[in-house]
This record gives sequence, C-alpha cells and structure tokens, in this order.
Amino acid sequence: MNEDKPAWYSRARKAPFSDEKFTSEMKKNVHRSVIFTDSKPQHRKYLQVGLAGGVMLLIILIAFQLPFGREELQRAGTIPPGTEETVRAQGVTDEGRLRVIAVGQEKITTLGAPSCFGIETDRSFTGNYSVQYSTNQVTNEVTTLEDLTFIQPTTAPVEMIRLPFQDADVFILAPQYRDCHGIQIYAFAVEHDTGRAVQLRFQDESMVSYFSYYRPGTVPEVKENRLVLQSTEGPGGEGSPDYVSERMYQLDLRQNALVLGLRKTGTF
Repeated sequence: MNEDKPAWYSRARKAPFSDEKFTSEMKKNVHRSVIFTDSKPQHRKYLQVGLAGGVMLLIILIAFQLPFGREELQRAGTIPPGTEETVRAQGVTDEGRLRVIAVGQEKITTLGAPSCFGIETDRSFTGNYSVQYSTNQVTNEVTTLEDLTFIQPTTAPVEMIRLPFQDADVFILAPQYRDCHGIQIYAFAVEHDTGRAVQLRFQDESMVSYFSYYRPGTVPEVKENRLVLQSTEGPGGEGSPDYVSERMYQLDLRQNALVLGLRKTGTF
C-alpha cells in the first residue's frame, strides 16, 4: 500500500510547508476586499436616500416660490398689502413731502371703454387712503380719505399741484384727471412758519365741503394771494348773465379753510 502513495504525502505528514505561498500580506488584501464588498451596498443605500431627500426639498422650495395666492388676488381685482407703501399721490415742499398712501387693499380695474373719465386703458384705483406729511424723519397723519377712487393713465403717483401762498404752500389733489363737467379736487396746506400740514375746507356762502372742482381744460392758480378756480355751470348755462365763470378763495389758516371771496360773472 505504501508503494502506491505519492512522495508529497509523506512530506505533508511531517510538518507545514516551509515555503508557504499564501503570505500575510495576501491575507490582509483578502480581508480588505471582504470589508469593502460588505460595506458597498450600505453606502449606496445612504446615497440613494440622500438624493431622494434633496429632490423632495427642491420641489417644496419651488412650490413655495410660485405666486398662486397673488394670481388669485389679481384675478379678483385687488392687491394685497405688502411691506412697501403704495403711494397714490404726492407733493414736495422745501422741507418735506406730502403723500397719499393706500391703507389695506385697493380695488384695481381697467376702464375698458372710453368715457368722460378717461380712455379704455386707464386704471381705476379704489380704496381708503392716509394723507401723511413727512419732514426730518418725522411723519404725521393729516387726515384719511375713505372710499376714494383714482383714475389715471399709469400706476405712478399723482403729482399734486403746488401753489405758493404768502403763509403756506397749498397742494391741490385731483384723483381723476378727466371729467366732462368738473374735476373734483381736495386741498392741503403746509404752513411756512410751523411746518404744520392740514386739510383745507372749501367754504362758500351757504356750504362747507372738503372738496371742490375746476373746469376741465383749465388749472388751479394763485392770483393776489387767492386760489382761483374756473367754473362750469353745465350745458346752456355758460352764456347767461349771472354765470359764475371764476371763483376766488382766500386762505384762512385759523379756520383751516379756503373762503370764497370774489366771483367773476359773465362769459370767458
């Protein structure tokens, strides 16, 4: 039986091979390979979860950027109040600025057809407004104008007409720039000595009002320290002998009023 066994069999029974081919370095390489193979799927799983989370976060951020709410408000004809003030009209003095600022939401529409009030592309702004005077970083509210409508060709602030009087600057506000008969106006005064800003009343013989009017095609002006407004009496009245073609108002700062003093009668 011993004659049939190969020679290496006898050597193997004596001791381990002295010339071992599977060295310690080879064992380390195999060990590293096994570790890398076991951990690779785990890293891939974490990478996939991270990518999915990043995509979801990007979708959420894009969704918040879309102005869905604003589009709905604009379709309804309103503009939401923002952090910036909406100035509908303004007038500038040597020391400060008079502003008409929207309070809350405005209803904004387009006329859509030509009329006495404007052309079809003119814009209409309706809302409540605060009249404020600012000087030296101090702002005081003068008055509020409720349910007022502006009709203007653009969204730019209306420039008030500044009229110089002896004791104050008077500012004329015309919210609507056109009309077939009379353009409605409001008046404000800023005193030279005190810097006080007030709304003025128009005081006629039998009526006191916070607004008046002037004839389309003319402009308010100052003559002999009086406010001069051209009148309109409606169709057929202009040629009558008692037709009042011009009204002159005296500024009375003690009463915060423009008091009617003189009337010019007759034709133009």
